[in-house]
Amino acid sequence: MNVLIYNGNGTSATSVKQTYLTLKSLLGHAYDIMKVDANVLKTEPWEESCSLLVIPGGRDIPYCEDLNGIANNKIRNYVNGGGRYVGFCAGAYYASKEIEFQKGTAIEVTGPRELGFFPGKCLGTMFPGFVYNSERGARSISILDKINGKTLKAYYNGGGYFAHADRWSDKVKVICTYQDPGLSKEEKETAAGVYCQVGKGCALLFGFHPEFNIQSIDLNDNDKKEEIVKELTDSLPLCQALLTQSLALMGLNTMKQDVLTLELTPLYLSTISRNLMQTLINSLSKEVDSHSILADTNDSFHIAPISQIGRLERSLNKLSIQSESEEEEDDRSSVFKLFYPSLTEAESFQMPEKSLTPSFDLKSFFESLIKRRKEEWGGGAWYRFGNAVLCSEVITSTQTILDKNYKFTQCLPDGLVCLATNQIAGRGRGRNSWVSQADALQFSFMIRHSLNLKNAPVVFIQYIIALAIVDSIRNRPGYENIPLRLKWPNDIYADLPSGLKKVGGLLVNSSFVQDEFSLVIGCGINLNNRYPTVSINDIIQDHNPKLKRLEKEDVLAHVLITFEKYYMEFCQKGMGKWFLDKYYERWLHSGKLVTLTTHNDEKVRIVGITSDYGMLEAVSVENPRKRFTLQPDGNSFDMLKGLIIKKA
Repeated sequence: MNVLIYNGNGTSATSVKQTYLTLKSLLGHAYDIMKVDANVLKTEPWEESCSLLVIPGGRDIPYCEDLNGIANNKIRNYVNGGGRYVGFCAGAYYASKEIEFQKGTAIEVTGPRELGFFPGKCLGTMFPGFVYNSERGARSISILDKINGKTLKAYYNGGGYFAHADRWSDKVKVICTYQDPGLSKEEKETAAGVYCQVGKGCALLFGFHPEFNIQSIDLNDNDKKEEIVKELTDSLPLCQALLTQSLALMGLNTMKQDVLTLELTPLYLSTISRNLMQTLINSLSKEVDSHSILADTNDSFHIAPISQIGRLERSLNKLSIQSESEEEEDDRSSVFKLFYPSLTEAESFQMPEKSLTPSFDLKSFFESLIKRRKEEWGGGAWYRFGNAVLCSEVITSTQTILDKNYKFTQCLPDGLVCLATNQIAGRGRGRNSWVSQADALQFSFMIRHSLNLKNAPVVFIQYIIALAIVDSIRNRPGYENIPLRLKWPNDIYADLPSGLKKVGGLLVNSSFVQDEFSLVIGCGINLNNRYPTVSINDIIQDHNPKLKRLEKEDVLAHVLITFEKYYMEFCQKGMGKWFLDKYYERWLHSGKLVTLTTHNDEKVRIVGITSDYGMLEAVSVENPRKRFTLQPDGNSFDMLKGLIIKKA
């Protein structure tokens, strides 16, 4: 699932940023785009979950200093075994068998390189004027895209060409050539980009920068700024087409739309009853200013009745791509319009029209919620999770809206759900993001957990919601044997004949206010989307074609009710056999042998989780009296490698 971008010593901050944003645009619908450093490439088992490794522009010598040896051996073995590598500019020099850069000058760099994905020399600079750490030597160059048969203008700043690439025609395919005269004078066609077959894998190398968007690059120190900006702006779609087709040539999924074209849409508030809606509106009204805007820490909300929706208010501002860091990319401040049903004495209470939330039927959801609750003991009259919903077609992150806007969420009731069809900046655990798909069920909801519940430690809530997701499907008549399982601490996997496939995950953020924890639980479930892994509905159909495919609205209702039932029992009884028996029945790990890289590679057998703090418990294979407990927030479980590793 992962596209890894090297962000170690020597990388250009501009190149890393441009690579991240462009690959997020072209591949973010199906892959998690992540930045990694040399330590990760050396010490972590990144290969099994990596679909693509990218080394961007920068300086080749620091790459050698940090990656030669262990890291390069892992990279080379990864690609030879079927992996993929992309190198831009310095990343392309670095992946050639030999480099010859500015020979005979003060900044000369020459010699062999360990990766050797291009079996010849990469020579540069192709064009004169290069200056380290500057845009003074940048230029717009002409490139022939041999895949699409187009000539385009592209950003260039110090890159090389792949000498005599035609000599290795059995391994190397030239996908684009330089059209302007430069360093290479003896070759009829000068290779600017090559596709190299490397064992079972492949490498894509560019001497220029098809990934750059000139609109977000500072060219103030370049004398030809206006000319460069105009040419590259006009040619941006052609550069994206070249890069898209090149990535597709590697077997990557580039089929979906560019996520940067998505526009934020309004939030629509719905409730199960008129009284709850009135209470919510009254609470929010106390926090807005004279313009009906509630300004909060991370975002602002323009709150108004649906009757005020104008023709131009259905879509909001286009999402800016000009952020300075990944943190800003993931947690942008936004202004949302929040609409609620009009409430007057003359009007009956109604849900927002289906046309406003075409991908999620709010009426159907509340009907499913009421129906499912009636099946619980006593008719479930006291159940409350899901009684209020915020729904949007395109949002930054459901988790961010509820987790980072304290004033706003203080107005919202326990169990309110925020859901979206598309999340532009979905969040996962640690440094992961959640890969957002339109056909997935992705939502966050709030609960407030009292500190006075001393027998119910808050850490177990992540286990309760994980089990609730699996049981909400497997407890249905006929669906009992659907192969959905739990991975510690909070992932959902399908146990298929072809292997384990991740189909869901969750994130719990907490803050402490007065005498209670304020929790935001984020869930992402691959219900209908076949990418990035597999969909639950396809698994159901493969298991038994007679079973009905599940609808988002009913799955969400069932998840919330199952979780609330388990949560209420947890608050009454604490953690114990009533829960652990169910949990172990669903999880993947009992009796599994793993290696603790955190404890001198000790071989251990997993026995369960502790009932006090929810830590993973294991015993030494050599000495069963020797026990280990591992915290879920400090360790990562790599099932494919049989390792438990400390998180970076």
